[in-house]
Amino acid sequence: MMTTFAQNIEEFSVNFAVNDTINDAKVIAFANTLQTSLYKLDTKFFLESFDSESFADKVLMNDEESLKNKDIQAFNEAFKNGFLKKFDIFPVKITQSIEKKASYDVVNYYYDELEKKYHLLFRTYSDNDGLNYHDYQLNYVAKKFKIEDIYIYTTGEYLSDTIKQLYLINLPKTYVDGIEEKGNRWNNILFFYSYQKLITQEKFKEAYDLLSNLEGDIKEQKVIYIMKIQVASAISEVYYMEAIDELLKQFPNDPSTQLMAVDYYVMLKDYNATMAALDALETATSDTFVEYMRGNLSWEFNDYEAAEKAYKATMQEYPDFEAARLNLLYMYDEAKMFEACIAMLDNFIANDFYSKQDLINFIDTTTNELKNIPTSEYYKEWKEKK
Repeated sequence: MMTTFAQNIEEFSVNFAVNDTINDAKVIAFANTLQTSLYKLDTKFFLESFDSESFADKVLMNDEESLKNKDIQAFNEAFKNGFLKKFDIFPVKITQSIEKKASYDVVNYYYDELEKKYHLLFRTYSDNDGLNYHDYQLNYVAKKFKIEDIYIYTTGEYLSDTIKQLYLINLPKTYVDGIEEKGNRWNNILFFYSYQKLITQEKFKEAYDLLSNLEGDIKEQKVIYIMKIQVASAISEVYYMEAIDELLKQFPNDPSTQLMAVDYYVMLKDYNATMAALDALETATSDTFVEYMRGNLSWEFNDYEAAEKAYKATMQEYPDFEAARLNLLYMYDEAKMFEACIAMLDNFIANDFYSKQDLINFIDTTTNELKNIPTSEYYKEWKEKK
């Protein structure tokens, strides 16, 4: 099951594809080409496939009043030329993370009936940055699929919404100064302008209070809850935890919320809630890689049986993913499960990850984190056995 992310219907492009097997095949081919090109550290296909005009339509003010304002139109053109036309920063960051051994893989695709658009879900993972997902919203232009927007799980919003905040806080000062006279519909512009000013001055508590005291529709937008979490983290752990709690209560079924919930419940040391959040995340994304995270967190909570089961499931589903095997070996070592350690070493050899001598060299160095197996009789016997 895949969960969709709502945007205002007027924000949708008129370009869409019907949901049929022909387009399914095109989307799968598009996903594979995108993944392959990024692993080759090549951003050309991404940039050629990025529908900058549709993306810009979501970001820039283009209502009737804005279209009459010469300052806004000049600013819009400058913003498009200066920022949106230099959008290579996004795919470049992906390729840079891949260079640092991160993975960036297609999980699946789905069709949003409301938008009449296809979506692609990519998973990004690294030991340093953890787990994240990019949900690509696809446009259909001249019988070709294009990237219209990207929903990023760790921010809980579409990239166009994130860029729109940057756009609003950089509107011409002459325009912002006159907003107060233009009615309540401009309050969000004033808010973003004031918020950014407080953040720049590192007045985090004042920024937190500004977010807490908002009124109107903007108060219920997820971006406000995310911003509150970000600024709360700069105040104290208590504020941080309370801000996350608010987000979870307001958006309990959002998959991006479940990703944040995992870390939240780990901090609370609530094992059952952590596992439930992982279940919800796996259901929302249909991503079996969540089992690897389950293994890591089960181990962190000292549930060795659940961790072993999760790691073995990951090894079966992703046979080339070495980290699951290594973590299982480290866990066996920590638990002093020496026979299981030896079986794991044999597994590395049988699956052509390492030779026996490679493993011996690794275990006999003092730089690895193995605490018990190096000095055990089990290892000594295995090492001597030909």
